Amino acid sequence: MRFGRRPFLLAAASVVVAAPARAAPAAFETPRTLTAFLQNMKRAAEERLLLDEAFYAEASLKHAFAATHVGYGTPVAGFRRYGTVSGFGVLSDGVRVGGSVRENMRLDFTLSAPENAAPEGNLRLSFVIPRRSFDGIEAAFGTGWKEVPYVPPSTDREPYASRLHGSSAISYTLGAGTPGGWMTFAFDARAMLELVTVANH
Repeated sequence: MRFGRRPFLLAAASVVVAAPARAAPAAFETPRTLTAFLQNMKRAAEERLLLDEAFYAEASLKHAFAATHVGYGTPVAGFRRYGTVSGFGVLSDGVRVGGSVRENMRLDFTLSAPENAAPEGNLRLSFVIPRRSFDGIEAAFGTGWKEVPYVPPSTDREPYASRLHGSSAISYTLGAGTPGGWMTFAFDARAMLELVTVANH
């Protein structure tokens, strides 16, 4: 009896050993271009990382967005984490505002935790002076977008208001299942990118 059962036990053990291990998620590559930066924002929403508090750790945000500084807001009811990422080096050239020079882009993040609602994670990238065109965004992210309502903060509607896709916003659905994620690009009156948001519910 003992010898009869041994081959079966060995066969079972070999099956266990041969089973493939589950792969860990690939680490983010630190972006070297604005397009790579935007792709990291997209990936964070696709993989639902915006709902994971660990994603907002200082080292994680610095690595994913090639930043040198992360500032966190003081605790507020309804929010688990919120703050600003900055110090993007070559990714964000300086622009003169008044008498000072500042970075051309700013990344804000929030992870909410409302008492009677589902949490929501957001990244919001804004530009002081928009320099990326609608065509450039569509070339990088594809034509599978839908137009969404947008009230632009810009006041320079004339003489650019008639430009195609000016003062508008487009949104991409990310990931599978519900709830999911989305990525929205908003453009000024000249159809230049002024705001990017990604979100998970």
